[in-house]
Amino acid sequence: MNKITNVISENDAYLVLSWISDICDLHIFNSLNKYGAIETLNLLERNSPGSAIEKRRKTRLSCLRDVQDLQKILVKFSINYICPIDPNWPKCLHDLGFNMPLGIFTKGNADLLLNESVSIVGTRKSSVYGNSIAGEFSFDLASMGFNIVSGGAIGVDTASHHGALNAKGNTICVQANGLHKLYPSNNAFLFEKINKAGLMVSQYPPGRNPAKNYFLDRNRIIAALSKSTLVIEAGEISGALSTARHALRMQRLVLAVPGSINSKSSVGTNELIRNREAESVTNLQQVLELILPLGQIPLGASLER
Repeated sequence: MNKITNVISENDAYLVLSWISDICDLHIFNSLNKYGAIETLNLLERNSPGSAIEKRRKTRLSCLRDVQDLQKILVKFSINYICPIDPNWPKCLHDLGFNMPLGIFTKGNADLLLNESVSIVGTRKSSVYGNSIAGEFSFDLASMGFNIVSGGAIGVDTASHHGALNAKGNTICVQANGLHKLYPSNNAFLFEKINKAGLMVSQYPPGRNPAKNYFLDRNRIIAALSKSTLVIEAGEISGALSTARHALRMQRLVLAVPGSINSKSSVGTNELIRNREAESVTNLQQVLELILPLGQIPLGASLER
């Protein structure tokens, strides 16, 4: 196998590792901590793969020739790359441990990663009520300076992003695919607005298309980027519940809006509350009481509901 050329810095090696990987497994995590990125990449090139994950990584690596080719692709699509040794790397991602991404690809204002964020997630099959609540919470929180983080999906995610943008606030969309083509295509207009006024984020390189497991994997990043996760409408089996579970594993605050006992879209949120995994919230004041230090109210906050 040809050795990839022009890997000069640790950042270059991280870029290659991100390009060929789906996730950071424990083996790679330990190797990076012990040897660094360049030597970890050298070991991958020399060693024979064992597991399916290692074989996939080795196959992708064999298709690469020069790290400068990867950098040209990033320039072509106006994509930036940040790795864990970069000073702009969001430290909150370290809470993921060995599940921390090897790097993140971004489009838009990457400085937003340094601001406080709240994630708002929920079902794709949202009701008018759910979309309205998501839009209201995101509008108010974005007006106060919080980034609103979500996944760009149809339903609650879309309403949350729009709420933040309508407030002329900041929103971050975490994609489950490379940023060369954003998903879902029905939200192209929304994504265009986020590119200009917010931030698109993915752990996947350009050229990587969405896959079912990618959606579940990206949920951990949504949770990790945020100080708290607010769930609005989630079914019994839901990606939003996956995001909430990731937040709980990192000991982050989870909030949930209670819904009708007759609605399938509220089974998940009601269960989170019943199991005491989430705090029940029904208005902005309750959210602020939970996410802000005691007595702190942001300037411009409106607590009326």
